[in-house]
Parts: sequence; C-alpha cells; structure tokens
Amino acid sequence: MNRHTRKTVLDLVDHNAEEYPDLVATWDGDDQLTWAQYRDRARAIALMLLDLGVGKGDVVGLHLPNRVEHVLADIGAVMAGAIPSSYYNTLAADQLAYVAGDSAATVVITDVVQLPLWLAIQDQLPKLRHVLVLDLEPDAEDDQPPWVHRFEHLMDLAKTGLEHRRGELDRARRQVDPDEPLTIVYTSGTTGAPKGTIITHTAALWVMEEVNRQLVEFLGGPVPAGWTTVSYLPLAHVAERLFSHYQALARTITVTYVRETSKLPHLLPQIRPKLFLGVPRVWERVYGAIRERASTSKNPIKRLLINRAISVAREVGALRLTGGFRDWRTRIRHGFMNRLVYRKLRATLGMDQVVLAVSGAASLPVEVKAFFAGVGITIIEVYGMTETCAMLAASPLDAPRLGSVGKALKGIELKIAPDGEVIARGPNITPGYLHRPDATQEAIDPSGWLHTGDIGVLDDEGYLRITGRKKELINTASGKTISPANVELALSSASDLIGSVYVHGDDKPCLVALVTLDSGWPQWCAARGIQVENLAEATSNGRVRLEVARSVGAGNAVLSRVEQVKNWALLQREWSSETGELTPTMKLKRTVIAKRYRDDIEALYDPLTADAWTDE
Repeated sequence: MNRHTRKTVLDLVDHNAEEYPDLVATWDGDDQLTWAQYRDRARAIALMLLDLGVGKGDVVGLHLPNRVEHVLADIGAVMAGAIPSSYYNTLAADQLAYVAGDSAATVVITDVVQLPLWLAIQDQLPKLRHVLVLDLEPDAEDDQPPWVHRFEHLMDLAKTGLEHRRGELDRARRQVDPDEPLTIVYTSGTTGAPKGTIITHTAALWVMEEVNRQLVEFLGGPVPAGWTTVSYLPLAHVAERLFSHYQALARTITVTYVRETSKLPHLLPQIRPKLFLGVPRVWERVYGAIRERASTSKNPIKRLLINRAISVAREVGALRLTGGFRDWRTRIRHGFMNRLVYRKLRATLGMDQVVLAVSGAASLPVEVKAFFAGVGITIIEVYGMTETCAMLAASPLDAPRLGSVGKALKGIELKIAPDGEVIARGPNITPGYLHRPDATQEAIDPSGWLHTGDIGVLDDEGYLRITGRKKELINTASGKTISPANVELALSSASDLIGSVYVHGDDKPCLVALVTLDSGWPQWCAARGIQVENLAEATSNGRVRLEVARSVGAGNAVLSRVEQVKNWALLQREWSSETGELTPTMKLKRTVIAKRYRDDIEALYDPLTADAWTDE
C-alpha cells in the first residue's frame, strides 16, 4: 500500500465530516460544533498557519487548557503539513522555554492567561516567529509586540478564504505521510530533561484500531457513533491525547471539554459519559471522598450504612477480579447494597452510563480497583508509555485481574529481560526522540526492542504485573533491592489526608520517608473540627500527625520487614509541578527531592538506634 492510500488522522476527520456532518463533535461550555463545523474550523486554522509561513515539518506549539480550540489547532497544524506539540499549562518559565526551544516551535497558540510567560521567554526562542493569543481583547492587541496576534482576528480572516483556497489546503494535505510525525509529546522528565517523543500517524491509528477491536468484541458489535466522553486531563499527556482526541476522531465520539478540573464532579452527572479515563489519583480521590463522607456523617445510621456498603463493595469487587466464589449471603448483601446505595452512587458520580472506565499512567491501588468493581464500575487498567503511544498492554474488558495491568495488545511482543525489565516490540513504538539519537539508542536496541525501564512479571496466562522502576530501585546497604513506588503507595493509600510520599534508602541500612499532606487537608480538618489557619498549623497539629502516623503504620503492616520505613517526617510544604518536586503528570522527581531535602533525609537517620537500623 503506498503513501497516498494509507490512512492518516486527517482521513478520520474527513470521514466524520462527510458521514456524520450534523452529529455533535464537541461541547465546550454551552458551545457545540458538529463534525462538519469541526473540519471547517480546522481548515481555517490551517490557512491561518500557512499565511504565517508555516511549512512542512515546522512545529506549532499549543499551550492551552482543554478547550475545543486546542484540538482544532492540533488538526489544523497537521492539515498545514506541520507538527503540533502540546505543552503542559503548569510549566514554569524555564521549563516552557526548554520544550519550546527543543521542539523549535515557529508558531505558538496560547491564551491570554499564559501570554505573560511567552513575553518573558521570547528572547530565548530564536525560532519563534509568531504567538497567537486566544481571548485577547481587540483593543489590547495594539499594546503587544508585533509578533503577538489576536487568534480570533486571524481566524475570521482565514474563514473568508475557505471556499476559494481549497487548492492550497489540498496541496498541503498531500504532503502528510502516515509514517511521519503526527505530534511530538514530551516525556514527564522524572530523571532529567523531558524528551520530545515522536508519535506517527501509523502508531496512533494502530493503537486506536486495537482498542476498537477489543470494544467490538466486548459489545458484540461496533461502537455507536455519538458516544460521549470528557477531556479534562492535560492534552500534553499522550494518554489523554489518545483517549479523548484521537479516539474521538476514530470512533465519532462526542467530547465535552472541561477547562477547569474542579468543575468535573458537577459536570459528569450532566454528561453521563460512555467512556471515562482517570489517572489513579482521580479514582483515589473519588474513593477518598466516599470514605470521608462515611467517617464524618452526623447521622449514625447513614454512617453505618455507607461504611458497610464500602466493605461489601471491596469484598465483592475483589472476588470478581480474582475469580473467587460468592456465596448466597454475599450475593444477597451485594444485591441489597446495589439497590440501596450503589445505583444511586453511580448516578451521583455521573458514571451510570459508563461502558469503558480506564486507569493508566501508574498502578491503581488494589483496594480502589476492588471497590469500584464492587459498585458496578469495572476499571480497566492499561499499561504503556509516551514511547508506545500510551499502550502496550490492557486488561481484557471481560476479564480484568486484580494487581495486573493486563495482557499485551495483539501484535505486541512483550517479554521480561534477564534483569527483570519489561521490553516490548511492535508497530506503535516511537521511531525515536527529537534531536536525541543518543537517548533513542539507549531506549531502543538494534533489534527493535524498547526497554521500558519498568520491572515486571508475566504470569502463565500472559497477565503483566509491574513491580517497580529499574532506575528507581533502592539498593540498601545490607544488599536488599526495594521498589520505592510500592512502599510509597502503601504508606499513602491508608489515609485520604496523605499526599505525595518519598521513600529514601540508597546505601542506607533502612528506609525513611518524607510525607506531605494532600491538597484537600483543609476540608479533612474542617470535617473533624480541627481549627487550623494554614499548612504550618496543620502539620503541627497533634490529631493531624496522629493520622499520618496511623497511615504510615497501616502501610508498614502490609509491607515486608525490609520494605518498612523506620522513620518519617511530615513536611510543611505541598509538592507540585510548579514547586519542582513533581512532574506535570504528578510523578516524583526523585533526584530533585533527594537533593533539595538532603538535610531533612539525613536528619531522619540520626535518631535511629542500632536495632532500628537492622532490616533482617
């Protein structure tokens, strides 16, 4: 098959506009676009970019929240023969300058909120020629430098040329090759500078077809056009980009864009999506909110009922996900709770219509996964990375398994290397990193095997379990090798008050931990009548510290002796991507934390006795 008959993502846009022109493609607030309007708007953006001198292979940077213009600009850039690259909205100025400079963006599309950042870093970006700004007031454009333009003004001009300039668009379209970049997605940068990962049309289309195959098998027929989903996670992350943007194009799905994640709980009951993607922290927070209600309700009967419902859900969910036997007593209890609690809960969450609930980017705590399965929302875990266009493995829709991220997608070779590392080979593997042949050679060996950096185990049925990160493994002074992620998850999941946890122990006889409070600490304290004015007061409060100690103790109780932390400190600081301890995808920047909190870490070892330092 030659390049002119093989599909690109633009073929999906054309199919939807021609087969479903009047079907709603997007909702953004109260505004909607049909698929015909979607294509026309994207074409207008393509003309706008062409008029600004954007050519084949140029990079167009997108620095926007989850709004319809983000994906229209993405597709418009591809129509112009360019390569879009989305940047996280949480990046600090130096981080933004790095990714924009590394990708050599010639045009950036942003909004008025982020404009000051671009004004601050423009002199560091010699390739950047134009910044197009959404929501800039018409009279404010005159006060800006000549390279800053009001997006809406240029868009209106481009719309007038749609009819008589189709030839230009067609010529640009014919340059788009399926094996060339569809987008550049930057890694989260947990161990160094983010790397620009090339995602091709071929890779994205292959993954979407594999997802569709599984859905068709599960449903017993094709996915109906007009199914709904929401887009609220950053589109700079490959999982959200694949799930809500590309998959919507492939399956003609209506997407509601949520610009502020705080509004998601209010909007979900109105949208009632068929498809929903949540990273583990989202599922944990929903579960935590339910547990919080159970523990703080003033009505003792309601408190007892909710606590019992949670217990039954966890029990039944675990049995479902392990193939365990449910006796008649369990079935009766579960049926009663479904009628009285779970049905109402699903509707309240806005998930009573969900057919496919997905979790990815990190391991989902077993307790959380079991609970949701018990209330009737079976979460399918997927495993992948930026370099694999989000997916390598997925739990079978009809047979997810507790503690596993599923089986390899059909067409993917997945195996465990002698050192325990998960390696993979398949049609969705990136051709490499932008400007980084050294990093590409390190990640992909001459035989085409991608070295994921994850440590895992494959069972006899092909289910994969991830046990840690190769570069993050702690080697203690006594020769024990420990995955810190497993310990951190155990310590934090026992309480909704706990936020990020960092475990340290390299070349030390035992583990210690730095603990932070969850961003919801004010609500947690208020619900218990704890009067504190700020984070410093909260971390010094006796009841707060007692809860942290309880959570650490509960975590230690489920860990082996060598994995247990012997000392911990509660920090008077929240971690975020803005403060530098976390990546935009909420992963720990371990090297940053180890360096920044070196004195705090060393202080944790000072009071430990000889007995405490023994991990045997």
